[in-house]
Amino acid sequence: MTPVPDKRRIAGELNAEYAGVGWWGLLFRAPERRLWYRLIPALELDAEQRAELAAWRTTPRRADLVPVVSDPRWPGDQGELGGSWFQVVCYETDAERSLAEAIELDGAAERVEATAEALRGLRGWREAIGPGLVALPTEIVLAAHRPLLLPLPDWGPPSPAQVFAEPERVAYLTPEAARGVRDERVPGLHALAVAARSCFEALPEEESGRLLQRTASGTAFADQRRDGRLPSWMREVKQVAAVRERLRVLTGLRPGDAGNEPGAGLDAALDAAAQAMDPVTAVRSQRSAGDPRGAVGLAHAALVDRPSLRLVLLAAQIARQDLREPFEALSLLERAVEFDDRRGRAYVEQLSIISELWSAASGRMVAAYDRSFAARLDATARKAFDALSEEQRRDHAHEMARCLIGQGRVAEANAFVHRWLFKDGTLMWWQFALMLDYAETFLLLARLDEAGQVAEQTRTGLVRVREKNEMSPSEIHKHGMRLAGFDQRLLAARKRKEGS
Repeated sequence: MTPVPDKRRIAGELNAEYAGVGWWGLLFRAPERRLWYRLIPALELDAEQRAELAAWRTTPRRADLVPVVSDPRWPGDQGELGGSWFQVVCYETDAERSLAEAIELDGAAERVEATAEALRGLRGWREAIGPGLVALPTEIVLAAHRPLLLPLPDWGPPSPAQVFAEPERVAYLTPEAARGVRDERVPGLHALAVAARSCFEALPEEESGRLLQRTASGTAFADQRRDGRLPSWMREVKQVAAVRERLRVLTGLRPGDAGNEPGAGLDAALDAAAQAMDPVTAVRSQRSAGDPRGAVGLAHAALVDRPSLRLVLLAAQIARQDLREPFEALSLLERAVEFDDRRGRAYVEQLSIISELWSAASGRMVAAYDRSFAARLDATARKAFDALSEEQRRDHAHEMARCLIGQGRVAEANAFVHRWLFKDGTLMWWQFALMLDYAETFLLLARLDEAGQVAEQTRTGLVRVREKNEMSPSEIHKHGMRLAGFDQRLLAARKRKEGS
C-alpha cells in the first residue's frame, strides 16, 4: 500500500503551506519567498521523466506558465521529507492562492469568473505542454487576477496507486478512464469542466473506491442531499440554469454538446452566469425578457439571501411601473428605508406613489373602505417628506400637496403650498406644479378670486418660459393641459356661484 504522506510535517520541513492535490504530486506554497513546490513520490518517476523535469529549468519562459527553477536545498531535485523521498519541482511565483481556493472560498460569481479565466488559458497551456494536459484547480495559481499554470511535461495520468492515494484526483478522471475503456474526450477540458461544476455543486466527500464508481458512471456530483452551493433564487436564473445543465452533460456519461468542440463558448457561458448572479442584473434581465411579475418574485427571493437597497428599489419600481401595483411597491419601499440612514431615494419614491394614489382617487377609495390604512398612507407620506433635506422637500412639495389635497385636508394644503412657494419672501412662479396646487386649494376653499389670480400668474409664467425657451415643450404642454382643465373647473364654479 502506498504510504500516506504526513502533509503537516512536510510543510514544516519545507517552510511552506500545504496547498492541495495536483494531478501529479502534492503542492505547497511559500509566496513570501516567491516559491511553490510540487512533491512527486520519487518511485513514480523514471530517469527519462526526471531529465524532462530538469530541462524545464532552461525552457524559454512563457507568460502563461510559472517558470521552473532550481532550489539549492535539493541537490538532484530530490529530497527526503516527512520520512519519504520525493522529486521536488520548484516554481517561481509570488501567487498567494490557487483556483481551488477561489472555488472553495470566494462568492459564487467570483469563483465562476475565475474558472472561466482558467478555461480561456487552457488552449495556450495545451499548446505549450501537450494534448494530454490535465490541470487540477490547485495547479492553477491566481497572480494579479490572472491564472497561471504550474507546469509539468505531458506525462498523462499518474499511476493508479497515486490516483487512488488522493480521492480528489479520482473525481477529475473522465468516466471512460475510470472504466478503463477508450476515451475520446479532451482530459484537460473535462478536468476544468469538473472544476467549473464544483463552483455550483460540492464534490462529495467519498473514499476513492466509492468515488471511482460514481465517476465511472458520470454521476460524481449526483445524489447530494442539498441542491448545490447556490441560494435558491440563483438556481432559478436562466443563465445559471443553462450553464449548469451544460456542465452536467459535459461531465456526464455521454457528453453531448453542440458542434465538434464540446468546450466551445463554455467560458462565455460561465461569464454570463457570473454576471447574472448579481441579483440586480438578474431581476433587470427577467424584466427585460417580459416577465415583470417573475422579476419581482425573484427580487423577493434574492432579498432573503442578499439584502440590498438597490434591489428593493428596483423591485418597487417594477411593481409600480410594470405591474401597476402601488401597494406592493409601497410594501417594498417600507423595506428600503430600513437599509440606509441616507434613504432619501426610498422616501421620494414613497411620496411619489402615495401622491399618485390620492390624485387618481385610489386613495379616497381606500379611505372609504379602510380608514386605518388611509391613516397609514398619510403617516408614511408625512414621515417621508419630513425625512428629506430642505432642498429635497422644496423639490417634492408638489407630491406632498397632492397627498393633502387628495385627503380633503384643503386648508392645511393651502398653508403648506404657500410655505413652499415662497423663498426669502419671493414667489417662485416657475414652480408650475405647485402653483397649480395653490390655485386648486383656493378653488376648493371657494376663494375663487384668489384661485383666478394664481391661475393667471401661472399662465403668464408659462408664456414667459416658452418665449425664452427655458423649459422643454413637453413640460410646458403638461402644465398647460392641467391649467386648461383648471380653467374649466373655475368657470363652472363661478357659474354655480352666480346662479345660486
